[in-house]
Amino acid sequence: MMATAPPSLPPIELDLRRLATRIWALRVRVVALSAAAFVIALGVAFLLPTWFRATVVMLPPDESDLLANISMAHRAMSKFPQLGTIGEYYTPADLFKATLSSRMAREHVADRFELQKVYKLKSREKTLLSLQGLTKVKLMPDGTIVLSVEDRDPRRAAAMANAYAEYLDRFNIDKRSTQGRRARVFLERRMRETDSLLIVDERTLRKYQEQHKTVAPTSLGSGDVASAADVLSRKLMLEVRLGVLRTYLRENDDQIVRARAELNQLEKQIRVLPTLETELTRLIRDYKVQEQLYLLLSAELEQARIQEVQDTPTVTVLDPAVPPERKSRPKRSLIALIAGALTFLGVAAVIAIQGDPETDRKAAA
Repeated sequence: MMATAPPSLPPIELDLRRLATRIWALRVRVVALSAAAFVIALGVAFLLPTWFRATVVMLPPDESDLLANISMAHRAMSKFPQLGTIGEYYTPADLFKATLSSRMAREHVADRFELQKVYKLKSREKTLLSLQGLTKVKLMPDGTIVLSVEDRDPRRAAAMANAYAEYLDRFNIDKRSTQGRRARVFLERRMRETDSLLIVDERTLRKYQEQHKTVAPTSLGSGDVASAADVLSRKLMLEVRLGVLRTYLRENDDQIVRARAELNQLEKQIRVLPTLETELTRLIRDYKVQEQLYLLLSAELEQARIQEVQDTPTVTVLDPAVPPERKSRPKRSLIALIAGALTFLGVAAVIAIQGDPETDRKAAA
């Protein structure tokens, strides 16, 4: 006896009109379930902790118009990948943002406010991760830097946001001081070397004059010797400046690239300088080169000393953070509305899956 195949079920078709009719027929139950979900979700939302968001707005650091135009061009090009890229370029505002988003900044704020105790976490790493999720840093289209911090205490949230700005300012001052100290040490060493060379050249020139019974002119005027001494001293000074920049910048930095290009131009000028005919003229030129270099180094050293001890603010706060009066989350009404809407859709789905009993009886017959 051959087994008979079970009858195939008819395909399920969704009739929106029939479904709406069934939902309307069961409207009391649907509304009751949705309202219950709304009330329960609203009650649960009131049990959730309240968070407040404080925001501080900072002005970007000063930069030249050229740098600003390059920055705008880079951001514009980044919106159109099909046009290609113009290479990585970071403005001082981008560096400010990176500093505010750094781990060191979070450690400073976490230690200052003892957030590991406040958050009741066992490890420092989890505290820093929590603070990272509660901190947002944005570079706005108008150039301002906006930093926001969330916390359960509105006053602490404002104090933490302002603490980030204070850390950025102190970091920049320390960085400037460190650069000035490195430059000062480098320039002091070069000044000692230049002073020694200047003494040697002066003795050599005096010895030559005594041996040949001649006197060096008191003024070089605008002749070949003065031109040569000026170009050579500029070349030496540029080499010194390049050495200072290399103490805290990379070789591909724009300042070092420009300094190398200017140095190449000076070397080309030196190659076409006229040859000095007499030994006295050469000795005078060497002495004047070291003399001018010493004067230039003195001016640069004074600038480095000023930079090392300079303590002026580097961050301009446009709008300091104040304790917020309204909470940022949770959005209790929104949570309750979403819960009610999802319940309504769930009930509608169940009704659609169950089908119409009258239709099912007819299909079975």
